[in-house]
Amino acid sequence: MKKGLILIIAVAMVVLPMFSCSRYGPPPEMEEVYDRLVEVIEESHEVNVLLFGAGLPTYARGDAEDDLIHRYYNFSDSTREYVTPYAKFATITDMREAIARVYGSEYRESLMESLFTGYADTGVSVSLPARYSEDEKAMYQNKNITPLVTGTRVYDYAGMRMLKGSNQRYIKVEIRSYTEDCPEEWVKVTLSFVYENGNWYLNSPSC
Repeated sequence: MKKGLILIIAVAMVVLPMFSCSRYGPPPEMEEVYDRLVEVIEESHEVNVLLFGAGLPTYARGDAEDDLIHRYYNFSDSTREYVTPYAKFATITDMREAIARVYGSEYRESLMESLFTGYADTGVSVSLPARYSEDEKAMYQNKNITPLVTGTRVYDYAGMRMLKGSNQRYIKVEIRSYTEDCPEEWVKVTLSFVYENGNWYLNSPSC
């Protein structure tokens, strides 16, 4: 279900703003925002695993011990698996808070709706189930969604540069990067950021 995660990104990208809006003043200098941009990009790696990568560790069916756990809790839903209790995030609230620490509100709201509620567009017959759900017993992960991202992206921050069209509220930067699973393939990546609540946050995927 790789196309499901592609849809998640596509839906969320709809809310991205236009960067040429004249009501905002000139952008900050790169040296003013450099440390924060690096910080938030690095913090996003762990969150991106939840959003676009392998997700959380689960009790997968097929192993005798894991099957026993599913039978013990009388859980027969074939589309979901139990998230293990030693996962980094124990609840959907934990995940929402982690996402909010790195992604701006304009981007994350649509993204989190797709992840935790699901998405449906009857006009074009497109639907996507929530990737994560929970009840009073445990948290679950939809096992039918194939990760879109399989390796962490590594950035060459020394060459990061701000792009034209940036302003005091929204900035775009270009950075050379590669993924850990394809270290020989360097590409130029454009990342968007938004200034809100006194700080800069990612306004586009960083994976």
